Amino acid sequence: MTGPGRARCKPRSAIGYRLDRAFASETDTWAGQRGTAVHDYVLPILAAATGARIEVPTEYRGIPGHADLVDGGSVTDAKSTTLANSKLWADDTSLLKPKLIQAHGYAAGLVDAGELPADCTVRILVIPVDGKFGDWWAYEEPFDRAVADEGAERLEWVRDRLEAGMPLPKDKPYAWCADWCGFFDLCRTPAEAEELAEIEDPEIKAAVIGYGEAGARYSAAEKDKKRYASLIRGLHAKAGEWKVTTTAPGEAKWELDEDAVRAEYAERGADVPEVLKPGSAPKLSVTRIKPGKAAES
Repeated sequence: MTGPGRARCKPRSAIGYRLDRAFASETDTWAGQRGTAVHDYVLPILAAATGARIEVPTEYRGIPGHADLVDGGSVTDAKSTTLANSKLWADDTSLLKPKLIQAHGYAAGLVDAGELPADCTVRILVIPVDGKFGDWWAYEEPFDRAVADEGAERLEWVRDRLEAGMPLPKDKPYAWCADWCGFFDLCRTPAEAEELAEIEDPEIKAAVIGYGEAGARYSAAEKDKKRYASLIRGLHAKAGEWKVTTTAPGEAKWELDEDAVRAEYAERGADVPEVLKPGSAPKLSVTRIKPGKAAES
């Protein structure tokens, strides 16, 4: 979708900057270019196979756009993403809501123009760019004008706040904005990086909770493995669908005695040659907040 319409799926603060025609900071636009490249390659192939039209212009409540694929009874919006995002959406399809708002907006314009029936289908085609064809999947639902209106009213809400000179909410976490938003330097301050604010964005919130729960399961599984290992180490056998083997111990090998080397250099009054290595990458940690701590925050 072009102009403000595409911004319907963006944070409201970013929508405001776009409406205000602010100049975006220079950002890494590879994800956007990748998505465009996938669209340009895939859509003509899908259109040839299904007879659908591609990039069909549409407008609803003054918001212009281009629907990816339109046939006689449906509109499809193709979304390229990562396998990780795809799994997140598949596990909880409610996270597709922002994408569906955009697609229902396309459908509303096409229904009003007489190009689609009022009982048409709205579809999201998910294309994981780091997966295989078998990883593609689609979600569809009946057209609902109320969903399209929700997106249009969100845009109107932002426009009204701008005209009134009121601040706009920052819907995404600081780190997300730093990586993805072209208006980051205009909108966020370094002090916000230290704030432990509640995540409102449902997709990012689901990812944090999913990571935390997976980590908790992993920790519990590691404890179980250590408990069972003492009983089965050394076996070479099978138990139902499981087989157990134990490798031979590794051979001893010589390694550098750093303390001796440093002592030798010190006796000679020389410095040990050293090279500067980069520091470790930032460590991601997602831990469950204890009830007392949750109340304090």
